[in-house]
Amino acid sequence: MGRERDKSGQYVEQVTPDSVLEVFNREKVPVLTASEVANELDCSRPSAYNKLEELVERGELCKKKVGARAVVYIRMDGYPPS
Repeated sequence: MGRERDKSGQYVEQVTPDSVLEVFNREKVPVLTASEVANELDCSRPSAYNKLEELVERGELCKKKVGARAVVYIRMDGYPPS
């Protein structure tokens, strides 16, 4: 079947910044890895990573190195949930 394309023939974006933020909104503790986001959105890890990095650049997520090669992404605003 393949990926969906829009009217101009461009691939439709499967993973959006908003869909990534929704994953964080569903979590009791909004601290996730790229792999966890990828699993939740049923997408590749690189796709999730790219959107997470975009959200860090926009200031909507924070990023913290927690090991030699491990990174977590944190949503700080609005937490803890009421």
